[in-house]
Amino acid sequence: MKRKLLTIILFFSQVCSAQTAFCQSTTTVKHEVLSVDMGQPGCAISVINYFDGHLASRMKMTAGYWTDTPPVQSTLGDFGIRFKCRIDQQFDDAAQTYGAQWDEGERIWILYGENESDRKLLLPVSRIYQLKSSNATGFLRTTDEVSGDEDQRVRFYSFCLFHERTAVCGEGQSTKLEEPKGSYLPAVLRILRSVSFIDDRGRSGQ
Repeated sequence: MKRKLLTIILFFSQVCSAQTAFCQSTTTVKHEVLSVDMGQPGCAISVINYFDGHLASRMKMTAGYWTDTPPVQSTLGDFGIRFKCRIDQQFDDAAQTYGAQWDEGERIWILYGENESDRKLLLPVSRIYQLKSSNATGFLRTTDEVSGDEDQRVRFYSFCLFHERTAVCGEGQSTKLEEPKGSYLPAVLRILRSVSFIDDRGRSGQ
């Protein structure tokens, strides 16, 4: 009798555990969508607010996303992403200005250097991440600082996202090299991959 009772208890425990795991795996957390207009046609964007932050424009053609509390503990200080809208003649050289170029053969963004010597110096300390959102594509480039006090060196990032004839680009610091667990890079990538350009009628472009 005791053995049968124990078997029943174990059975229900397994069922409850399976149901809990199922519930946890199917739970979806919905995040707020923030939007901002930078004051020029094509320069309105939205982001998914994964980190309970803010999105605003205080100057024409620019905007910023920031949080009250950083997504991870880091000695870098405040967390934020600055956006600069580029249109017309600024669009063509935007990628190279922010450190990448399009490889037509491979159909990916690759590291840009002004010459072969520059590229050889940058290659060991740089990386390109491909970006794709609902209606934009682009890149994020990281480059490690190689001079100065070792305990103060950081990993810089720059990015551009392109939609038709508009781009939003920016740059900042993502990591203290001696503090990899305090990297902001995963959060930066997550926000950038949620960027959506909004057309002039207030609907996301297709």
